Amino acid sequence: MKEIAIIDIEASGLHFDSYPIEVAVLAGGECKSWLIKPEPNWQYWCETAESLHGISRALLEDEGLPALDVAQQLNDFLSESDTVLYSDAQYWDDDWISTLYFAAKIERFFHIESIYELIGAERKHIFDSHKAFLAKSGRFQQHRAADDVQMINEAYLHATQFLTSNNEH
Repeated sequence: MKEIAIIDIEASGLHFDSYPIEVAVLAGGECKSWLIKPEPNWQYWCETAESLHGISRALLEDEGLPALDVAQQLNDFLSESDTVLYSDAQYWDDDWISTLYFAAKIERFFHIESIYELIGAERKHIFDSHKAFLAKSGRFQQHRAADDVQMINEAYLHATQFLTSNNEH
């Protein structure tokens, strides 16, 4: 079982005008996360999304980094071996990363793939069940990117170990 790099993004909502507000990556055993200051043209805000992730627009204005800084730091954090980042919400995360890099006007050196494609259909239920178990465990703050990448990683390890140990019998 190989170690994988994982990405998770929190956003201003689930809307075509939404944008990334927090990104976290787990790569090489290290997790990094960034709050993102909204760009001037990033206006869409969903109160329901804020109630889930608990990140206010005021917090982003005060503590968030500009899109360019986040994109550069993300590129710097990832090594050449981390050119594929896995997500449990590939469509959304890829769209939000594209929004981030478009605003930053720099090239990204990675692409995002679905963790479900990696683990396969036979492990999807195990992955989802274990992730739900972890979400209810109280160990993680759900809908915060850094905790979500940790949950995704633990669920991935559980699902792949589960199948490996069952195949050995």
